[in-house]
Amino acid sequence: MYALIPGKGFLTHREAGEIIHTYVILSRPVSWFDDIDFSDAASTKARIAAEFDGWAPELVALIADADTPPVLRSIYKLPDDHRWPHTPGVTLIGDAAHVTLPGGEGANTAMLDGAELAEAIVAHPDDIDAALTAYEEVMFARAEEEAVAAHETIDLIFGARAPEGLANLLNGTAEDAAS
Repeated sequence: MYALIPGKGFLTHREAGEIIHTYVILSRPVSWFDDIDFSDAASTKARIAAEFDGWAPELVALIADADTPPVLRSIYKLPDDHRWPHTPGVTLIGDAAHVTLPGGEGANTAMLDGAELAEAIVAHPDDIDAALTAYEEVMFARAEEEAVAAHETIDLIFGARAPEGLANLLNGTAEDAAS
């Protein structure tokens, strides 16, 4: 379930054992959260719930009445075109190599990294640095494309056109969301 307006909202899903897992989205600078004591679950729930004043009580209850304490999960990202200088004998794959917004392709990207690295090693069995360099060239270009796509997806879902952007995405008319 999604309940969104630009820059904030709820994402929930049901898990095994009749558990409802709730994510609260607040697009705020990291410093905004500095004044919240996450070790005090009750006051944290009250502070976060207050951000949804006027929303349906059933939605606010997902925060205020939760059985578990809230956990801050800030999202960090590197520039879309992030690169690093080649280091002999070392490279990165998966989330370590692609620090960007979660756009839904993380596991797929990590598996493709592993496959492409394996192909590069097979193609250069006697020169690991040549293999790593070949892999990194392909990975950097692909990672940049994925990072740009992740930003576009996040903007569709949480950006200025929320919730219409998500509805358009789900209806297959995502190109209309940007206009």
